[in-house]
Amino acid sequence: MASSITLNWDKQAKTTANSVDCQTPNQYLIMKILPVIILTFQFYLTSFAQIDFKNPPWDTGCDSLTTQTEMNICSYQKFKIADSILNSSYEKLIKYIEDEYQDELKTTKDTSEILEKEYLQQLKEQKYAVIKSRNDFKEFLNSTTDIINYQYMGGTMRPMAVNIYALELTVNQIKVLLNLMDEIISK
Repeated sequence: MASSITLNWDKQAKTTANSVDCQTPNQYLIMKILPVIILTFQFYLTSFAQIDFKNPPWDTGCDSLTTQTEMNICSYQKFKIADSILNSSYEKLIKYIEDEYQDELKTTKDTSEILEKEYLQQLKEQKYAVIKSRNDFKEFLNSTTDIINYQYMGGTMRPMAVNIYALELTVNQIKVLLNLMDEIISK
């Protein structure tokens, strides 16, 4: 059920990444090692640990890169790491609510009782609200990055500018979602 956010400019970024010849150590790092790092973070997130926002997993050290292509690709990889964290968080919250619903359904002897019926309905609607939130964020992210895309249209740093905005919006959404999860799961 994990659905990764695919941005309007995602296909172009992948094309750019595929056309780069890994001749420098930095390009090798970007093209070969960062995808392994992303997979490692996805595995790490299945257990869902708290995120250290002072030293975030998407801070991959793009500062030492020298070419615009390297910076474009690295900024895209940073966004994809944050995107995978956001999607894992959404999936964890959806699973939690679904498990609560299923547990309540098993323990409920009589679903005709008004309070039990209302609680089951509340859990169902809460799950759909989380799914809607994820879809709404995806739409907001695409429309906002489109604005930046037009601002930098034709420039070589356009992909990096779009990726930086996408990363910032995604990190903000992670923070919002983690607060919601603390509220819902820790109740």
